[in-house]
Amino acid sequence: MRRGISKPLLLLISLGLLAGGVSIAWRKVIRDQVIPKNFGVVEAGKLYRAGGLTESTMRDVVAEHKIRTIVDLGAFDHEPQREAGMQKLADELNVNRHVFRLKGDATGNPNDYVAALRYMTDPANQPVLVMCSAGAQRTGAAVILYRCLTENRTIQQAYPDSFNYRHDPGKDWVMLAYLADWNDDIQQAYHSGGWIDSQPPTTELYQQPGALTVPARPQP
Repeated sequence: MRRGISKPLLLLISLGLLAGGVSIAWRKVIRDQVIPKNFGVVEAGKLYRAGGLTESTMRDVVAEHKIRTIVDLGAFDHEPQREAGMQKLADELNVNRHVFRLKGDATGNPNDYVAALRYMTDPANQPVLVMCSAGAQRTGAAVILYRCLTENRTIQQAYPDSFNYRHDPGKDWVMLAYLADWNDDIQQAYHSGGWIDSQPPTTELYQQPGALTVPARPQP
C-alpha cells in the first residue's frame, strides 16, 4: 500500500516553499526599496555611486548624503515611466539631474564622459551621485576616469575598485578596452575645456525637462 507524505515532511516542504517565496520577494521586490542598489562612497562629501535607485532609496541617499547633483549615465533608458518619475523626484528634491545616454557595456560617445566629469568634479555641484542601471559598467567607468583625473592614478591602479561593484573582468572586458582607447583623449579634453573633436557632443540627448545642458564649449 502506497503511503502519503508524512505531516512532518509536509510541514518541512511547506516551510521550504514559504522561505523560497520570501527570498524571491526580497530579491525581486523588497530589497531595492530599502537598500540603495550597488551603492558606494567614492569620495565622502564629494562623490557617491549607485545603480538605478527606487524613489524611496533615492530620497534616503539624497537626504543622508546631501546630494546636490545626479549624473545619470542611462539608468532608466528602457523604462520611460521610471525615467519621468525620477526626473519629477529630482525636481521635487531640488536636485539637478544630468542624463547621458551611454551604452550598457560602458561604451558610447566619449564626450559624454568628458561632460559627466565636469559635473562630477565641480565643487558647485557636489556632493554628486553618479549612477546607471546596475551601477557596474557605466558608473564604474566614470569612477575610474574620476580617480585617474583627481588622484593621478593610472587605469590599472583604479580599475580593481570596480570589482567591488559587480564588474566581472572575465565577462565585461569591453569596459577596460574602451577606457584604454579613450582615457587619454577624455583627460585631454577635460583639461582643455573643450571636446574630443572626432566625437561631437550629442547635446540633444541632454536637453530634458529639469536637466541642464552639456557645459558650453569655451569661446576662443
